[in-house]
Amino acid sequence: MKQAFFITGFNNWGKSTIIFDLFGKKKFLYGYLYRMNGVNFSDQFTVQSQSNDDLWGQEYVDKVNERIAAAPVAPEGGQNLFSALCPSIENTNSFVQILTNPPFTNYDKLHILLIEYKWEHHAKLITKNIIQAGSQIVNANFIIINADQNFNIDGQRRNAKMSQIRSELNNIFGTP
Repeated sequence: MKQAFFITGFNNWGKSTIIFDLFGKKKFLYGYLYRMNGVNFSDQFTVQSQSNDDLWGQEYVDKVNERIAAAPVAPEGGQNLFSALCPSIENTNSFVQILTNPPFTNYDKLHILLIEYKWEHHAKLITKNIIQAGSQIVNANFIIINADQNFNIDGQRRNAKMSQIRSELNNIFGTP
């Protein structure tokens, strides 16, 4: 089954940092697949660490298409995608519009991990509104990442958030 995963939050929310932590690197080359660190599965991913708030709307889609086209087919039989995503609803950059068109319609499941709290807790996603807007995405699976909500120390928040993300990914891949 081909799956796409999206670390979701607004500008400067820590999306790319989370992706860097999950994969243990800060640069992702075209034509390569990458494995995650600290998980109980070995599936490989095409990785796009920039989101649609870094590359606006169609530019983001074009970049994802380029990465997918350049990547080899994974031994698991698919080409899983892992990307950052901004839950924007602006006409030229709507996450719903983006995810209900190719290449994202080629995935069996779209897992949208909603990072509820900005890294320093100065902002919070209104997850209910994002899930409601995304209800048009028929193959979406929304997962709220909020294990860090009761921590006050940066390191504790980061560890709780990363632990929950890895746990959710292990559950999706059937390897708790």
